[in-house]
Amino acid sequence: MNLALVLGGGAARGAFHLGVLHYCEQNNIEIHAFSGSSIGSIISCSHASGVSAKEQLKIFSSNDIRQALKFNYFKNGLLKIDNSNKIIKELLPISKIEDIPKPVFVNAYDLRKRELHYFNSGDTITLCMASSAIVPLFKPVKYKDMYLIDGGLFDNIPIKPLENKNYDIFAIDLFPKKYANPLLRLNPVKIIKRKLFTQLYTNYKYSLENTNYYLGSSHIRDFALYSFKEIEDCFNLGVKEAKKHFLDILS
Repeated sequence: MNLALVLGGGAARGAFHLGVLHYCEQNNIEIHAFSGSSIGSIISCSHASGVSAKEQLKIFSSNDIRQALKFNYFKNGLLKIDNSNKIIKELLPISKIEDIPKPVFVNAYDLRKRELHYFNSGDTITLCMASSAIVPLFKPVKYKDMYLIDGGLFDNIPIKPLENKNYDIFAIDLFPKKYANPLLRLNPVKIIKRKLFTQLYTNYKYSLENTNYYLGSSHIRDFALYSFKEIEDCFNLGVKEAKKHFLDILS
């Protein structure tokens, strides 16, 4: 099996991704490529760089990760991420995406040109932070001539970069069935219009119809997006669901 994982966005629910990855590690299931949005992009780049699922879980559970978040005094977002913090570099140790041993695609949306990008090269930390910049919580990220925000707001299960490359694509959805965009619930000041929600829905529908395998547990909706109090339980759910789904596939 030429397995490629697509890890959707979902903030603290990303612990579910880590549970799936831990199951893969424990059962010697090799992952050949990744594509991710938001927290899925960070986890993808980290795992493809050699940081295990358990190591990532420890980092996300630490107080150090919270210290990497700083108030932005309401300037283009409530928070910003301190890219220079050592904990971020532990999570993302390889500085360039193209130098990561396995192919990884990170999506982010350019506000200036109104374009969605799937990056497979460039600065790892900057692009992962851009892919996770949910407005209005986080400040958009300036990169080259772009002004980037969370790609998951437009394509939360980004299978497209992996298509037509002979991969068996396995998509993991942190917003299963009753799909909802967290940005829309936050209702920011008209940054995202209805036509962009239509783009999100269209891409989501496309991903569901064209992925080879899909994992989206209804229980994932029980976990909060912006609280890490239940991160261990969410991780364990990922392990449990991976066991059920991978047994079906591998058999």
